[in-house]
Amino acid sequence: MEKPENHAMESETLDHHKSDDHSDESEQQLATETPKSDSSQLSLTQVMEARFPNGRTIPGDGRFLGLKMESSGLGRDETADSAFILAVNRISKSVMTLRELRLDSTPVSSWLNRASSVQNRAASLLDEEFRHLLDRSREKNKKNNNADLSSDSTHESDRCVLQEEETFPDFPPESISTLEKIAGAMISAGYEAECCMSYEMSRRHAFKEELSEVGFEGINVEDVQRIPWESLEERSPAGSRSSAAAPPCFSPASFLCTAVFSSDDHAATRKRLFTGLVSAVTIRFLDFSGAVVLTKRSSEKLFKFLDMYETLRDLVPAVEQSDSDLNEEIKLAQTRLGEAAVTIFGELENSIKTDQGRTAVPSGAVHPLTRYTMNYLKYACEYKDTLDQVFQTEPEQETRRNQREDDEEYKVSAFGRQMIKVMEHLDANLEVKSRLYRDPALRSIFLMNNGRYILQKIKGSTEIRDLMGQAWTRKRSTELRQYHKSYQRETWGKVLQCMNQEGIQVNGKVFNAMFDEIHKTQSTWIVSDEQMQSELRVSIAALVIPAYRSFFGRYKQHIDSGRHSDKYVKYQPEDIETFIDDLFDGNPPSMARKRT
Repeated sequence: MEKPENHAMESETLDHHKSDDHSDESEQQLATETPKSDSSQLSLTQVMEARFPNGRTIPGDGRFLGLKMESSGLGRDETADSAFILAVNRISKSVMTLRELRLDSTPVSSWLNRASSVQNRAASLLDEEFRHLLDRSREKNKKNNNADLSSDSTHESDRCVLQEEETFPDFPPESISTLEKIAGAMISAGYEAECCMSYEMSRRHAFKEELSEVGFEGINVEDVQRIPWESLEERSPAGSRSSAAAPPCFSPASFLCTAVFSSDDHAATRKRLFTGLVSAVTIRFLDFSGAVVLTKRSSEKLFKFLDMYETLRDLVPAVEQSDSDLNEEIKLAQTRLGEAAVTIFGELENSIKTDQGRTAVPSGAVHPLTRYTMNYLKYACEYKDTLDQVFQTEPEQETRRNQREDDEEYKVSAFGRQMIKVMEHLDANLEVKSRLYRDPALRSIFLMNNGRYILQKIKGSTEIRDLMGQAWTRKRSTELRQYHKSYQRETWGKVLQCMNQEGIQVNGKVFNAMFDEIHKTQSTWIVSDEQMQSELRVSIAALVIPAYRSFFGRYKQHIDSGRHSDKYVKYQPEDIETFIDDLFDGNPPSMARKRT
């Protein structure tokens, strides 16, 4: 950041009106010369002794300032720098006092001119050191961030990019103290505008660099319309949700200017600087969100829209505590983003309802639509508070007022009710897709697979479970048990009926044929959830094995003595148990494990 132009212009003006020798001579005069007394005019010494009887006079401070400016400058000796700043404060106070007196004294006027010249040069030196301290800390912070990025490949930026904590980790305590002293000295000397300009430019540059690190620098409305969404998503200022909760973008209590401009007399300056920075940041986000919300709606954009909605929401407290008039614009932008989010979520519902796929998933496995929907909802639930906020419409609130407080549905949030609607659409769609299977047993397996997947996703996510409510979860578990019973009835009911009838020659052949077909077919079916697969096998074994042992025992004597007994009873009870363990693996059947 360059030195303020008015400083440069003032220095150039002094250089044009005075030669270097003459300037040095003026400072020497200011430091050592004592004006001659005049009966009709007060001398500077008389005035200063009257106003500051116990303090240092302009000549003493002027001598020190002149020597300091001609020697090492600032930033090398902290003690000398503090003394320099104190001297500037005393000269500023003296100059202000003399001007307030409005004395008609030629010596006083002459001294005031010379003091102002020294004061101008001193303020320029202070401004240079002020900017240097701010920029040096910013560069140090940038290097530290780069080091963190190189050492942690999984590092991601948060939504908020301008964070200044109470401890000011990028600014050592001594730098904060020096900045505070310089700011006080410059303001006292009448250079408040220059000091504020240097501070504001440095902080805006810091913010710009933070945005550059996430690729946001230079994005405009035209870029938003032109850049592919995948690239734009990576470059958006909303960052990612890598942390559980993003910190606020601003905190006036910990804002850096509170420490630098700490004097009660500088309250208005603090407020003005804070307002300027808040406005600059907010306008940047408003412009970007306004452009993004005009892009074509699609399901993958929901989460970025919600990121931007939350970013604007995080800006609201800071805007309200500033003098900015952007609060209404933020609310309008949030409303538009919220409406876009509701529309996108509604399109998810429509896509589920209108999914007319006519190809059955092989082996009754989990349908891709189920996986996509549940994973989408699981991710959406990370934004449940925000989505609940955007879904809180007046008609829904009226509906809630008409419900009883002891009703389970009354306890479900606005977004929770939307989730239930999506699940109802998914259930209806899966029911339709189950009819693509001609075998009623496979139809039940398909519904079991998908129902179990949904239930496990809900149980595995506290957010979804809380949103859906216990009543819905219990209902889902009951439906799974019904599918299980339906499968057993369709597959094993006839088998059991066959073994209950008399006549080994007939029933033995029928059982063998039925069991061979079940084993051949259902070994290729898939039950992907290991627990449900085990539960199914155990329940089948508990149903079939005792019945088969009874059947086998009744005709054992015929089996042992009769000819061609294998035609009627092919399997030992242990064989049946072994072959049941082959079911639902998704592999071609093998009868090689038959016991002899």
